[in-house]
Amino acid sequence: MTRSIRFCPHCGEPSLQPVSDKSWRCASCEFLWYQNTAAAVAAIIVQADDVLLAVRAGAPQAGKLDLPGGFVDNDESAEQSLLRELDEELGLRGVEPHYLCSFPNTYPYAGIDYKTLDLIYWIELPRRPHLRAADDVAAVRWLPVDAVPLEEVAFDSVRRALGYFRAHRKGLRTA
Repeated sequence: MTRSIRFCPHCGEPSLQPVSDKSWRCASCEFLWYQNTAAAVAAIIVQADDVLLAVRAGAPQAGKLDLPGGFVDNDESAEQSLLRELDEELGLRGVEPHYLCSFPNTYPYAGIDYKTLDLIYWIELPRRPHLRAADDVAAVRWLPVDAVPLEEVAFDSVRRALGYFRAHRKGLRTA
């Protein structure tokens, strides 16, 4: 991920050396620094046989399809994060997410590949609410679940999550 990171966060010397794909040791002070996987959340929101997709407003993958969601903030549960992101991106409140699955992902941003673990939830709506695209979302699209063009989806984890949902949705229960 971070071959360009050279400066030790403990002593400030430009002496970090890779130990593994997620850790570096400082040659000056012996500090061992870890770069762990970041947690992210996303929601498969369905109404009847349609799924809500977000059109990404910015990098990475601007203009591509995605699920609404984002990164988990410090001191926040995955569920709290998801509800916050749905409110920020769509103005969607008062929904009950159900855990579905998780997939690893690589999130390229500003020349650095961040490793994430994407926790996917699903939400079933009785009717289509009025939504407003905001924050990281340029627009929203409702598409039939089985007709989502996976080649237009921004991230591998989201493609995999949509495939998982397609294969398992008949057995999902909200209660």
